[in-house]
Amino acid sequence: MIVENIEYSDKYNLVKLTISREIFYISYDFFNDLNITKDEDLDFNLYKKILSEDDFNRCKNEALRQISYRAKTSYDLIYKLKKKNYSSESIDRVIDFLNEYKLIDDENYVKSYINDKSNIANWSKGKIRYKLKTKFIDDKLIDKYLNKISYDEEYEKAYNFALRKKESTDEKNKIYRFLASKGFSYDIIKNVLGDLF
Repeated sequence: MIVENIEYSDKYNLVKLTISREIFYISYDFFNDLNITKDEDLDFNLYKKILSEDDFNRCKNEALRQISYRAKTSYDLIYKLKKKNYSSESIDRVIDFLNEYKLIDDENYVKSYINDKSNIANWSKGKIRYKLKTKFIDDKLIDKYLNKISYDEEYEKAYNFALRKKESTDEKNKIYRFLASKGFSYDIIKNVLGDLF
């Protein structure tokens, strides 16, 4: 495997190596440590190191691209990177890198998610819990921020939903099922229906 070309890539802030017509991107520090030159014949172990570093850099760029769109949990990001066929070693290194620089933080994600879904989207605590569980967030972390939503806030949301539903139907069972499908607890539903009927 011959090093055909070595150039610095301003676009990625990496060194671009062309080895046997394949392009690899490695960090400048890693390149200096290798001490390779153009037209050098690489042994297989060195080639594997370059391949691994290239995979890490591509994985890191993809992760940064993903989180630039919107915040993600560690699980979401790992899932997306696995779908792109990056190695587990590269994914672990990238997650460590992102955690080190606080670019992903499950606790901030949960806090922001609960705030948005509760106050803007008017979701119930049950629905928020369900959605966060699908993202494999720790129960203790979910409870820590979900418990900050008061009973009165939850009751008010359910009452407003029930009022709107009552305009189209007077059947208590239909309203009960509607509120249950929105994720409201039995106690909230029972109290709302008691006040409406």
